[in-house]
This record gives sequence, C-alpha cells and structure tokens, in this order.
Amino acid sequence: MELRDSSLSRSPKLLVNSDQDIGGLEAAYGLPERQLADGLVDRYFNRAHPLYPFVHETTFRADYENVWINLSVSSIRPSWYALLNIIFALGCEFNYEIPVEKLTNTVSRFVANSRCIILSHIYKKGNLEFVQALLLLCHYLQGTLRLNECWNLVGLMIRTAFSIGLQLDPKDLPLPTVVREMRKRVWWGCFIIDQTVSMKFGRPPSIQASDAEAVPLPLAVDDQYINNQTTISRQPTGRPSITAFFVHTIKLSRVIESVLKSLYNNKRRFPQPTDSGMALSKTEESNILSNVILHDGHLQSWWREAPAHLSQESVITDGDIVQRQRNVLHIRYLQIRILIQRPLLLMVSRQPIEDDFYRAIAIAGAQTCMLAAQQTVRMICDLYHRGLLNSSWYNLYYMFTSIGVLLHIQTMDRSALALLGNPQDQKSIECGMEFLKDAAKSNCLASRYTAMLSRVLDKSSQSHRQGQQVRRNGPSSRQSSKDRQATGKSPTPGMPAPEGDLDINAEMELDAFVFDDLLFETGYAV
Repeated sequence: MELRDSSLSRSPKLLVNSDQDIGGLEAAYGLPERQLADGLVDRYFNRAHPLYPFVHETTFRADYENVWINLSVSSIRPSWYALLNIIFALGCEFNYEIPVEKLTNTVSRFVANSRCIILSHIYKKGNLEFVQALLLLCHYLQGTLRLNECWNLVGLMIRTAFSIGLQLDPKDLPLPTVVREMRKRVWWGCFIIDQTVSMKFGRPPSIQASDAEAVPLPLAVDDQYINNQTTISRQPTGRPSITAFFVHTIKLSRVIESVLKSLYNNKRRFPQPTDSGMALSKTEESNILSNVILHDGHLQSWWREAPAHLSQESVITDGDIVQRQRNVLHIRYLQIRILIQRPLLLMVSRQPIEDDFYRAIAIAGAQTCMLAAQQTVRMICDLYHRGLLNSSWYNLYYMFTSIGVLLHIQTMDRSALALLGNPQDQKSIECGMEFLKDAAKSNCLASRYTAMLSRVLDKSSQSHRQGQQVRRNGPSSRQSSKDRQATGKSPTPGMPAPEGDLDINAEMELDAFVFDDLLFETGYAV
C-alpha cells in the first residue's frame, strides 16, 4: 500500500507504543492511494455505519473530499484525521482488494495512526470527533479481544464525553441540528460499550442507566435527512430508517443490564460437577426461575416491538443493508436468550429439581438455550459468507459461545440428557468448527477460538466417561443446605467449562479472561 506523506510542520515528533513503528506523528497523517482510500470509506459506510451510526455521513464525506483538494495537514483538524484512520481500519475487513496476507498489517497501521493522533492531543483538549474516534477504536479493540486496552480507552472516552457535556440534553444547547443529533448517538454509543466492557470484566460501569437517560434517544432518522438548514428532522413516510436499528439496540442494552444484575454475579459461581455435593437452595432455585421468566418476557417484548422492516416476518426487501440489520438483530436476540436461559441449563445438568412445575420450566429453558445456540450456528454458517452479517469479530464470538453451549450439553450425564430428550446435534458442532477453522486461515482470533474448542472437543468424551465413573463410584454430588451454609458458599449461575483440565488461559493469554466466562458468554458483544 502506497502512502502519500503530508507535512506537519507545527506538530512535534512523537514515539508511540503501538502495534508497529509508524515513524513519528507525521506518518500518522499519511493518506493511502486515493482509490484504496475511497474504497475503505465506502465499505465503512456500507457495512459498519448502518450498525454503529456514530458519524454523520454527509458531513464526513464533505470533509473527506476537501482533504484531497487541499493536502495541507495544517488545514485539517487532528481529531478528524484520527476519525478518518479508524474508519479506514474498520473498512478494511470488507475491502476485498486488499490481499489477505496484508490485511492484518494494513488494519494495524490505521489503528496505530488513529491511536497516535488521539493520545497526542486529547489530554490537552477533547472534542466530539475525538470521542467518535475513541468509540470506534474501542469497538475494534473489543471485537479483537484486546480488552485491557479497550477498558482503559473506554475510561478515557467517557471522561472526554463528560468534559464536552455529552451527558446533557442537547436540545438545551445552542448547537447546529447535525451536532445535536450526533451527540445523542455518540452518548448512547458510549453507554452501550461501557456496559459491555464492564460486564465482561465484572467491574462497575462508569455511566449508570439513570444518568444516561437524561439524554433522549436518537431520532430514527437517517443522515441524509438531518441537516443544519432545518430544526426538525423527519424520515420520509414509507422509507425504512437505517438508524432505527441502533435505536432498538439501545433498548436492548436496558434488558441486558437487568439480566446481569439479577442473574449473574461474577464473585460467585454455579457449582462445578467436581464440587462435593454443592446445590442451590430452594430459595435460590425459585429466584432464578422467576427471574428467568421475567427477563425472557422483557426480551420477547423487545423483540416484538422491533421496527416493522427489521422483524423476521417483514416482507420489505430494501437491499442488503436492511437484510443485514435484520439478521444481526435476530442473532443478538438469540444470544441474549442464551444468556437468560443458560442458568436453567445449568440447573438441569447440575442438580435434581424436586418440584414438578419447576422442573418443567427448567427443562423448557434448557431446551430453549440449546435451540438458540443451534440456530445461531446455522445462521452464521449460512449468512456470513453471503455478506449478510456484521463484522467477523462478533460472529466468531457468537459462534464460539454457541458451540460452547452445545459442548456443555455433550458432557451432561445420561439422566440429565434424558430430561432434554437425548439431543444429538453433532452436525451443528461440526458446521461451527468448520466455520472457525476456515476463518483461522487468515484470522488470529479465530485461531485462538479454534484451539480452545478443539481442546474441549478432544477432552469431552474422556471427561464425560470419567465424570460418569465418579458419579457411579464416588461420593454423592449433592450438598444439603445446611452443609453449604457451613462452607460459606452460595453459588449462582456462571457456566463452568466441561469436566477436565481446560484452564488454558495462561497459554492463550486472553487478556487474563477467565476461560469458562469466555466460552459460555457471561459477556455479550454488541
């Protein structure tokens, strides 16, 4: 890739700790060859922007064209160059003109450029463009599991957002129409990724939902109908809004927040099969069942309230963008259903349920969890290579966690499997693993997922047989409420890995991520 270097006489040289040596700050302002640059911007707005509309396309494209007219860096804001580079990076995945063997280095260079510019200016003064650039950068880092860096930059992003007043209702501020609407989108984008990363680390978020709601939801109006010549923006009647997808995603984040608060606590764990007889108390069992039913109802309400053009029953065929949004929304629905129903799968697989009514609910929830995992695998295998899903990073993660659920079912004992109707679905596992192995040829993240799941697959049969032998000949695997109180342990749902020595975090160095949390998706990628 040829780079056209621009001069930056008034900016100092800066050495940055990044993926590669970019030769000082001047190199960060270099532009790729025009044809490649145009392609990357076009791919970004066609593939990434409809899902994450944090940049006003009309305004950005006008600035972009002006850059090529006047290549003097001194006339362009550094924050805009930071935004441009991360847009280049996110467009790379969908630009098939870049050779596969050069893709990683090309993306890394653009990411390093954006990071370099951000960190050399943001500590002096922040603005909306820097927050936009950080938001997109954090999505990239989260998707590639560089979670420690993502966590820290999310903190910097939110502090900067506070410093420029994004937490305030923009209708009360003397701002142009476009800026007011972009501030709302960016603020809610900050809220969602803050919730997501905090959830994955088991740490408190920086933005509370009650504080976030001081800012109204963005309008379901697309960029071309938002301009500074009008004070009221309106989507034309009969034209589906691309931005409606993002607005509905914000509403889903509220469901996720309530699920995590009531069903998951990272300080406690659901009992492992090897734990000597631990079991949930009757009160814990009742609380889990009632919360699962409540949250599944909230999820179903959210799903039914989707905009008409995004529902699975929609007859609208308004191009690939709407189809892609519809598919992504469906997979997110399935993944949150797994998150909600997984505690019931664990309940069925880890302990007897004496009450007939409770047992029937738990079995139905476990089967729902399994079916959601199977459907996720089928959708990704069928739709990804047709260009009808979002970035590969998230689909790799969804595939990984769905196969994890199916592998967990393989390790259940015969009595628990009988309750689920003795499901046999080796085909979904094989299809999913084939997808990951194919992706691993050019994607290091897929390689890591494949290595972990392959090890699980290699051990699952042996572990299952050993587990059955322990259960037949060893001590009872149940523990009374009295005994549990004596040990001071009170387990709650948190999907464990299948039996066997599967703690390979040290080998994989996944940002100190707990393997069973990663495998069974206690976190959720948006």
